[in-house]
Amino acid sequence: MARKIEIQINHEVYVGDTAPARDQLEMLTIASQNGLLMVVGKKISDMGVAVAMSSLDMSVIDRLKELILKKGEVCRQSDKVPVSENMFDGNTFNYLLLLARGLEENIGPFWNLSKGEEGGGVNVQDPIQQ
Repeated sequence: MARKIEIQINHEVYVGDTAPARDQLEMLTIASQNGLLMVVGKKISDMGVAVAMSSLDMSVIDRLKELILKKGEVCRQSDKVPVSENMFDGNTFNYLLLLARGLEENIGPFWNLSKGEEGGGVNVQDPIQQ
């Protein structure tokens, strides 16, 4: 079930929905394969996130755009205009930041796996030690 998301970039609010689970799985895989898992956390500066996103291949950026923005129907809250690269007037790093924050909203529950244990992980019995 989609969850409403709201992302603020440079004093502008963007709203939409999270993608379906299948698309979130693809996003998680893309983030893992491209070294983005630790980058999309809230503890990384906006500049650090934009730098990491700018290092991605354009085909990866285009796929993330499709999964996050188009399928999530993300638009600028003030006028309901769908998000595109052109709305950032020479500040395209804000577009990359929006993509990263949208990715974070979609795969954020992944970090719940680390709750409750010192070393992280889900509390599952090791079948080898049984």
